[in-house]
Amino acid sequence: MLIKQGALAEDRWVHRSDDEALPDGTPAIVSLDRWKRDRATLVARNAPVGVRLKSDQQPMEIAADLDRVGVVALEFPVFKDGRVFSYARILRDRYGYKGELRAFGHILRDQYLFLDRCGVDAIEVRGEKALDEWQAAMNEFSVFYQPASDARRRPAVALRGTAADDVAVPAAEVTALSPSRPDFDDLAPVMVPPPADAPPAPSAERIAAAEARVRNFSGTYGHLSAQKLLAAMIETEFKGRIALVSSFGSEAAVLLHMIAEIDRSTPIILLDTQKLFGETLRYRDVLVERLGLTGVRAARPDAERLRKLDPDGMLFSRQPDLCCQIRKVEPLHRALDGFDAWITGRKRYQGRRRAVLPVIEASEGRIKVNPLASWTKELLDEYFVEHDLPHHPLEEDGFLSIGCMPCTDRVAPGEDVRAGRWRGKGKTECGIHESPAQQSLTSSAL
Repeated sequence: MLIKQGALAEDRWVHRSDDEALPDGTPAIVSLDRWKRDRATLVARNAPVGVRLKSDQQPMEIAADLDRVGVVALEFPVFKDGRVFSYARILRDRYGYKGELRAFGHILRDQYLFLDRCGVDAIEVRGEKALDEWQAAMNEFSVFYQPASDARRRPAVALRGTAADDVAVPAAEVTALSPSRPDFDDLAPVMVPPPADAPPAPSAERIAAAEARVRNFSGTYGHLSAQKLLAAMIETEFKGRIALVSSFGSEAAVLLHMIAEIDRSTPIILLDTQKLFGETLRYRDVLVERLGLTGVRAARPDAERLRKLDPDGMLFSRQPDLCCQIRKVEPLHRALDGFDAWITGRKRYQGRRRAVLPVIEASEGRIKVNPLASWTKELLDEYFVEHDLPHHPLEEDGFLSIGCMPCTDRVAPGEDVRAGRWRGKGKTECGIHESPAQQSLTSSAL
């Protein structure tokens, strides 16, 4: 079966392997390798032919023959840093492909609307369970969460604003999808000035004061457990002036539970990039209700910055650092304005640059507390069991470090726990933990 134009449809095409005979008169989809090998024969057969592209096969390899191909099928073997989404856009916008563009393989239902926005006409669905999930998805996801240059429907934020004003929302904006084809942007890097409302840089005096405080904390709190350190920071040192920045990812429940035991009203900032998995947002709701958290707030990117710098929502595929800058770094800077300290969930076992992570550090004139820096995966697992905490719904599916949907991949056995973040990009951090050298001081004794 297919999900096509917002409804279920019969699939008249069949997939065939490289050595499998093609049925007479039946449209068949073959691999790119077979197309290259048997091109003349395939073109001459008495039925339409489609071509499969794997995630590591570039659209340019089939570009010259697109007028002879009835279907291009894009494979999702695993979720790999947004390449398949980019391929769809390239096929539509750069090469002008007018035939059917379909996705198949391991596709999350939260990707439904975004696939359509990228130019995908149809999604292959196999199995009754998957069919039920996709039918639910078509009913559940009715608006885009992120704004974009296409005006076919307003994002959820705009619709919520309209509803709040008791103004009727046009039916055309909340019903059937109509594919959009914005132009594919130039890939050249751009220099972007900071937003006009960016908080001022910390003064030299504030930076020096934070550095001195970190040195003092080494002797006072260096021997404490994570729970006692958190209590000291929240109740004594920074009462009312400290926040937890949480991704609500696969390990977030541990810190959230510890903080709920101390003060459920502690400010908790979620960087809602507007590209998070739907599962993450639902997991947030589960944890908020379960732990009784009352201080959770969302820090979102500025709509005007998105309109100017990421109008089609595809900046992640072209300039991931800039995407993180406007969707995470800048919103966090605004959200932390007024706080003297913040808490993170980073751990040394996560590897790479986090292997030497301190428990307390000074960064940009603020104190940064990493209570779980020395914790191992085994300790975290034990804490989940001991306190009967729910796991992130994507964890069982191989997502061990969960960020934005287009830039998060599964982690294979034996891989670094963060290997699925920005896979293939040479990127390991989003930027919120990057500070100029002169503004960062760690307490190595902690």
